[in-house]
Amino acid sequence: MELHNLSELEIKWIEKAKSLNKCIVLPEAELDDRVLNAGLYVAENDIANVVFLVKSNSLDKYSNLKNVKVVNYLTSDLKPVLSSALYVKRKDKGLTKEEAEKLIENPNYFATMMLDLGLVDGYVCGAITSTKDSLKPPLQIIKGKSKDALISSFFVMINQNKPFGENGALLLADCGLNENPDAVSLSKIAIDSANTAKNLCFFKDVKVACLSYSTMGSASSELTKKVVDAVSLANQNAPDILIEGEMQLDAAIIKEVAMLKAPNSKIKGEANVLIFPDLNSGNIAYKTMQRFGDYKAIGPICQGFRKPVNDVSRGASVEEIIFAIVITSIQSCN
Repeated sequence: MELHNLSELEIKWIEKAKSLNKCIVLPEAELDDRVLNAGLYVAENDIANVVFLVKSNSLDKYSNLKNVKVVNYLTSDLKPVLSSALYVKRKDKGLTKEEAEKLIENPNYFATMMLDLGLVDGYVCGAITSTKDSLKPPLQIIKGKSKDALISSFFVMINQNKPFGENGALLLADCGLNENPDAVSLSKIAIDSANTAKNLCFFKDVKVACLSYSTMGSASSELTKKVVDAVSLANQNAPDILIEGEMQLDAAIIKEVAMLKAPNSKIKGEANVLIFPDLNSGNIAYKTMQRFGDYKAIGPICQGFRKPVNDVSRGASVEEIIFAIVITSIQSCN
């Protein structure tokens, strides 16, 4: 297959991933042709190395391909090593050796322990697995970058024919994980998203707008207060990042509206990172942009994990899974 009509950002991602030569484990390659084909594409094009986890000999024909490793998670010599490591990791939570030996026969746990021990650089799952089942092992084992880290998700929306964002790209969060974050969590999402925009999306001038139905006090309620408090916390904890709100969407991305509604805004209608107050608004917004606005949606991508973990949509195309692998590769060095 070939990837067509790639944006400037997508081309940069592929070039960056190629330069890193990372290894990504794919626990669903034997079960879904989309995952298999995405893995073969990144391997054949020297974008990343891949590990296909299997429980039969169905993918043996790929085992001699460059950048491809096929591992039977039921018979591999790694199985007792990973099982023992899992037991040590979770015994304080009540996990027994026998339970660890059973869990490691789940490819998602096998893959997560490979990542935890540094045998691979990233984990991509979710094409046929629910978010709960694909993220449960990483949440238990990989956990966050710090004790108080928040795991959240974002989408990168791309349309080079639109004047919004940076080179037609916008980062939206959280549109996939946190249902109703409080002010503290929302502030963490804003800060993490700003850093992601800079380090992963190569935005040169990150401008974060925390969205609401109100702009700078035009309305007042518990809903708007949460956003106002989140912005205050974010500014205290990351004073070097431009984070403003509460702000309506049009005031965040349209200069003329910003002049009327928020004349003192430093963003001045040029936001490229949009933070939504809850999962309802975020999920609806990205799907509206994708279906009505002709934006390409890259994601959901996770942020906050100690090591790169990503859960693709069960409706993901081969191209979307390819970019999940590409982005996971880049995240391994951020």
